[in-house]
Parts: sequence; structure tokens; C-alpha cells
Amino acid sequence: MNGPLRRPDSTDEEPIFITWGPDGTSLRCQVCGAVDEFVQDEMPSMAGYGEDTYIRCSRCGSVETSDPIFGWRAKPAPWSAPPQQDDP
Repeated sequence: MNGPLRRPDSTDEEPIFITWGPDGTSLRCQVCGAVDEFVQDEMPSMAGYGEDTYIRCSRCGSVETSDPIFGWRAKPAPWSAPPQQDDP
């Protein structure tokens, strides 16, 4: 895939992951197009109540997080990924 899949005028307030597939049980990254390539976890919040959660794309590194203090946030990774440079 070439270029970003997200609209150029998109903001960090738009979700990175959307449901995908005929039955809607898969997740698709809107940044790089990966389907079901993610890791997620939740843990007790450092705020003392509720939970902190995250979901991260395994391919491009885009992340959505949520916690009781700051709420929901999206951090899309730059895409297309910069080329890997070999160490001299």
C-alpha cells in the first residue's frame, strides 16, 4: 500500500481502529490497513479507580489509549513508514 489511508485532514480525535469484515469481528487499522494485527491490554488505573487501556497496531505502531483522567486519545503513527537504514 502506498501513502496514508487516513484522510490528510483527519485529526487525533478520529478512531484509528474500525470494525472490519462481513461479520464485523475483525479490527482494521486506518493508518496502515493492517487487519487483526494488534496488541491490547488493560490494567488498574494509576488514578486509583477505573482502568487504563491501550490498543496498538503491530505493523505501524499507531495507538489508542483510554484512562479515567485524560479519557480517550489516539496517536497515529506516520505512514508510510520511513525506510529502514542499515548500520554502517
